[in-house]
Amino acid sequence: MYEQINQIKQFNFQINRVLTYGEIAGNHDEIVRSLSDVKNLDEWFRAWKIIGNRSENESQFMHAAYAYRMAEFFLKVDHTEKEEMYEKAIECYYIAFDQFKIPYTISDIPYKGTFLHSVKVGNQKSTKILLICGGYDSFIEEFIPATFELLSKGYTLLFFEGDGQGKTLKNGLPLTYAWEEPTKCVLDYYRIKNCPMIGISWGGYFAMRAAAFEPRISAVVAYDVADDGLEIMTNIFPPILRKLVRQAFHHNKERLVNSLVSFARKKSILADWAFTQGEYITNTQNPFRFYKEVQKHNLRGISNRITQDCLLLAGEKDHYVPMVQFERLRAALPNARTVTSRVFTQDEGGEQHCQIGNHKLAMDEIIKWLEQLKRGN
Repeated sequence: MYEQINQIKQFNFQINRVLTYGEIAGNHDEIVRSLSDVKNLDEWFRAWKIIGNRSENESQFMHAAYAYRMAEFFLKVDHTEKEEMYEKAIECYYIAFDQFKIPYTISDIPYKGTFLHSVKVGNQKSTKILLICGGYDSFIEEFIPATFELLSKGYTLLFFEGDGQGKTLKNGLPLTYAWEEPTKCVLDYYRIKNCPMIGISWGGYFAMRAAAFEPRISAVVAYDVADDGLEIMTNIFPPILRKLVRQAFHHNKERLVNSLVSFARKKSILADWAFTQGEYITNTQNPFRFYKEVQKHNLRGISNRITQDCLLLAGEKDHYVPMVQFERLRAALPNARTVTSRVFTQDEGGEQHCQIGNHKLAMDEIIKWLEQLKRGN
């Protein structure tokens, strides 16, 4: 279940994001003891780095990987240790995968004059293939342990980082709304004729967008639903400021938008970090230009192109994606073969974004749906 550990909402969510995977990802008592009283980004970084160093020294490499990932998470791009934390996290993930005897193959796929990062996990000869991407600025390695249950069902998982994510971002490719582009590249590389696709977090938008343009995607899972990037990235503000920012943006008032956001950044270190990170992954120079980019991440006008079987998931108390997006997308798929939707509740422990606190609920729902599709076909 989702726990109240730290009073700062974003810190608390990220702590739970590790704890939701259980003891495989970290020592519960150590994490609670170390992170419950953290009040700023520097304390956050130092607490997770200590956990990472201890875990690595004791050969608990999965614990170390998640700790270094959390240490890296809130560091700004110019922080002297951000790249080191990334490298240590990735190194520890793969040592941990070897410890757990998880079969994987890493591929650097030629793409747009550079390379797209992909990992094939599971039985390399299985015909049960799933394509999986994360959201926004995620790293695919952090999602592999979350999908162990899919591996146990005999699926081979094709993870990839598209433009703006992980290693692909470091290769010079900023975030794109046109997710069919990296998706096509991955399908071509692995010679996949058809397979389901799962998009995690903002990846819910990515997967639905890709399905609208890529017929080789046979079915699509939005885990969770996301259909409007601008709405998501302005949802972080209190209601009055949110309304002012949205109005100024829609009237193309660049200076006013930047001034309003500057005010918010001075009031909140997390808002300041969010815009620094957002401008970095989108290669934009100010909040208005950042909003112009994420505005393109929208399913309006293209959701009618989606003809596949669709599974839409949401948590009733998602603090990140407004619930209106779930209802709106569910009503905007007139040509989908089938639409299955599920809202997880607090009573069952799945009310948070991506069912953090009880992610097994979502995994079980996805597996059940995939198996039903297989029997139906």
